[in-house]
Formats: sequence, C-alpha cells, structure tokens
Amino acid sequence: MNHLVRQGALAAEPVPASSTRQDTSAPAAFPTGAAPTTPAPAESLTAREQAVFTLLRANPGRLYTRADILERVWGLEFSGDERVVDAYVNRIRRKLEGGDGTRIETVRGAGYRCVPPAGSERTAWPHRSQLPAEAMHLLELVSAYGAEASPAAILQVVMDNMGSVPGLDGAALLRLPTHGAPEVLAAAGAPPAHWPGAITDSPAVWIAAGGTPDLLTLRSPAGAPVPALLLPVTAAGAGLALAFTGQPGAEWDAGVQASLSSAARLIGGSLTRALDVQADRQAHQLLLEQVRVLEDRALKARQDSGALLTLTHLLEDARSVPDILNVSLPVLAELAGTDACAAWFPQASGPASAALHRTGLPVNTPADQDGGAGDQAESGVLTVEIGEQTLRLRPFGTRTPGSPDPAGPREASLLLPAAARCVALALTQATLLRALERSALTDEYTGLGNRQAFLADLHAEVAFAARHGARFAVTLVDLGNIRYLNATSGYAGGNDLISRLARTLRTVTRAEDRAYRLNGATFALLLRFPPPEPAGHAAQDQAVRGWQDRLGAALTHLKQGAPVPLDLQTSLVVCPEDAASTSELLRMALDHLSPFQFSAALPEADGHPSPLPRTRPA
Repeated sequence: MNHLVRQGALAAEPVPASSTRQDTSAPAAFPTGAAPTTPAPAESLTAREQAVFTLLRANPGRLYTRADILERVWGLEFSGDERVVDAYVNRIRRKLEGGDGTRIETVRGAGYRCVPPAGSERTAWPHRSQLPAEAMHLLELVSAYGAEASPAAILQVVMDNMGSVPGLDGAALLRLPTHGAPEVLAAAGAPPAHWPGAITDSPAVWIAAGGTPDLLTLRSPAGAPVPALLLPVTAAGAGLALAFTGQPGAEWDAGVQASLSSAARLIGGSLTRALDVQADRQAHQLLLEQVRVLEDRALKARQDSGALLTLTHLLEDARSVPDILNVSLPVLAELAGTDACAAWFPQASGPASAALHRTGLPVNTPADQDGGAGDQAESGVLTVEIGEQTLRLRPFGTRTPGSPDPAGPREASLLLPAAARCVALALTQATLLRALERSALTDEYTGLGNRQAFLADLHAEVAFAARHGARFAVTLVDLGNIRYLNATSGYAGGNDLISRLARTLRTVTRAEDRAYRLNGATFALLLRFPPPEPAGHAAQDQAVRGWQDRLGAALTHLKQGAPVPLDLQTSLVVCPEDAASTSELLRMALDHLSPFQFSAALPEADGHPSPLPRTRPA
C-alpha cells in the first residue's frame, strides 16, 4: 500500500514547462546574507521539489523530520505515506549533482538536513578578512557553544579571548529601560555592580536608531576614572546593550573601540539566542515547580479526603464518648499536620479527656497545652459546641523543642474543621443517645431503674448465671396500702412515702446490686451472691441471711418513722435454686409476696425466723 501511495504522489506532481527564468521567490540560503556561488537549477526542479529544497537550504544544519517537511510543504491536509519525502529528496539530489556543492544529508531514523558547501561560511562575512585574529577565533568559539551556552558563558569566552584589549576588566549584558537604572542580565569579569541610571538621554530611541557606540567614563569605588563602552545588541530588538568596562586609568582609543564593536556584532545573535533559551528554561522550571506544587496539593487532598472518609466510617461504629475520641483524635492529628491531638470534654478548663498520637497510642499532654484559661484564644484550637457543652480539640507536636522533624513542616488540611464538626456531631449523637437511654430506663420520680431496665438486667443475669454457674436473688417490695395512703394523706403524702421507700432500698444495696421501681409502689432488687463452693452452699446461705437482715432492719426503721401504718409485702427468689428462667423467677416472686413481719431488733443468731418470705423448690 505504501508503494502505491508513493507512486500516486509522484504521478500527481505536475511537470512545469522548461524555462530559463530562475525562481526568485525562494528565500536566501543563509540568513546572514550570503548567497550560494551557483544558484540551484530551478528549471530542473518541479514546484514541489523546489519547495522542499528551499525549506532545507533556508536553515542549513537544521534537522527536519519527514512530518515537518510534509506539514510545511504538503500541508496539514496531506494524508498519504510520509515516505513520499524520501522519493522527493532522492530526485532533488540527482538534479543538484554538480551544482554549488550544497548537499542534503540523511540522518538515519531522524530526517534530513542541508549541509552548505565547504567555504561558504566565509562568504557569510564579507569583511571576515578584515577582522582581527582574536575576533575570528572568538567567532569560532561562540559558534561552537551552540544554543546550550548561557549569556554569562558567552561573555566569559569574550573576556578570555580579547587579550589584545588593554585593561579590559569586565563585560555585561544590560537591559536598558525607558527610565531608571539598567538591569544587569549577565556578567563576566569584574563589571560594576550598578550602572548609572542616565547612561543615555533616551535608551529606547538610542537602541531603535542602532545605537552609536558611546565611550563613557565611570568612577571606581576609589574615585579613579574607569572607561566603559556601551554597544547595542541590535539583533534582540528589546532594549539590550553590551557593555565593556576597563580597569581604572585605562585609555581606549578608536582601535580598541572598533575591536570591541566587532566582538559585539559577532556575539549579538548568540547572546540573544542564549537569553531566549535561558528564559525558556526558567519558564519551564517555573512551570515544573507549579505542576509539582499542584500535584502535591492534589495528592494531599486525596489523602485528606480518604482520612475524612475513614473517620466517618469509624464514627459509625463508635457508640460511647471514649470510643469516639479514640478513633477520631489520630485522624484529627493527621489532618492538622501534627503528631497528636488532645480533647477537652466537656469542661475546657479541666484535664484533657484524651490525648492520642497519630498512631493511636496515648500520649501525655504538654504543660503548655493543659487547656487552662490563659490560652483560650491560642491558634490551632478547634472549639465545637455539643448541645450546651463545649468541646475543645487541640493538635500538638510530641517532639521536643528544637529537634528537627524528618518529615518537614506540615500544613493543616482545609478539611480539618469539617472533620472536627463530624466528631462533634458524633459526640452529640452519643450524648443524646445516652441521655435518651437513661431517660427510657430510669424512673423519673425516684431515679431508680424502671420496669424496662429491670427486665433487661434480669435477662442478662439469667444468661450470666446459666453460663458461669453464678447465683443471684430477686426481691420484691410492695407497699400494699398506697391507695389508702393517697386517700387519707393525699397524693403528696403517698409520693413522699414512695420516695422514702426508694431511698431506704438504695441504702441497703451494695455496689453490685441494683434497685428498680416497677410501678406505683412496687419495687424490685437484683442481688448478686458469691460463686458456689465445692464443699456446699454455706457461703451463699450466709449471704442470703445477711441480705434479709439488712433489708428487715431498714424496713422496720421505715415503718417506725412512718406517720401512718404501712402494709409492706416482700418476697425472695434465688436463681437457679428456686427458678432458672426469667418468666419463672417473676411468677414465683409475685406469687410469694406476703406481709413483711416487722421486728423490733435484728436477729442475733442463726435459726431466727426470716423477716422475708423465702420460697423453696418443691
């Protein structure tokens, strides 16, 4: 298929009529003004061949790829095989044999470039023979540097190869503004650090007019006269000038000025190209830095968003305040760019509720981070409102002052306030849930557990006893004549007796025991007993008797201090001896409610009748 495309492209090429007129529309072979000794035989080249040859010859030494040639000669609409360029180059080579010596060189795998005939570079400088030897050598050195040389390196070449100039001390490339002092773009040797602002009356006009070389006289720091020659860099067209300065006391005649002017003309184009390359490199480096900064920010944003997402997932499973702080403080420290984070909840003036490292390990809060009143307005402290309470979150570093951080300074994430609000919301929900549970499981009047709390705890105790062989007792206490008391003493008097009974039961229960108000004037107690002993139940029986004694004494004291007679009924059921299920324990406790036998004093020895009715299994 490629062969057919090449044939079609060659066949489509028009063959112009023979003519002795040379093509004058083609640009000069060399931009310096030199023309080849023998022009190309335009009458032997087609229009397309002439365009290819003109493109290559206009920039000798420049490498063109096949794609470049196709785009410049055939145009962007060409959709054939790029190998057609090879056929055209081969035809141009055959037709140019024996011409001016210009040849087209193939760079394998890259493209083509035009190589001027030997000696043609001398025609580019018609006055080359009149240049000093130093200038000719300078031209060769500067040309050898190519586009990779910096302006300072080119000026240093000038300084190293202008030995015939007496007292040459420095060279500088200046940018001349319309007003103000010149800007030193590059320098070599020892030029003055600052140039006077009024070097010329109008620098812009001076440059635009070609700039007649001006020999200036500056002053050294010691006050000695210093010669300085200011020369325009006309190739730049951007207000650039080349300045040479001599040593204090040096005198430059017309010959020295001519030599320096020739050097300036020789290196003007190289300085301009080097300046452009340097600007491109700086712009490229700046662009790379900006891209690197944006990439770092994007990476940090992804990490921060991932940390925030992880925090939301962790908060979903956390139910209590300690759990929420344990999962959130390490994430907050990471988002804040610090090592650890502390939380003060609910009182900001007290000790920290928790302080955790980014790894999740607990750390000590520093002395200057104790949350005292003196640093309430310290930057970096996050204050969030949780209902009527205030939570303070403070990220801090755990490294000792002055020790370097191997990770370097870290910037706080913009998502830190959002993360703090998520933590505050989770804590608010946990606080409200705990308050709701407390209100749902607590009797509002007495502060004891209600019927729901009693049933839930009774189920748990039954399951625990069945698994571990433990024993516990259920005691019911009922004030049977509460309606009579309400009728005779009023509801205020009845409620007062219920409150006194609740306080009495609370005083006789131990830390592991729990008291509940089931309804009206009916109360229940869950009592844990020691684990059974292999030798027998002596310890358990002693515990039961001890509880009966304490409760009997308390109820007797309550009856004696009551303003009206009390009809108290009690029962005692032991699990698993009397019953082993929740329903059976409740049924037996209710069935065995019987009047409480008041006694004037506590029983003093074993064998006394128990004031609490006790059921026995059949």
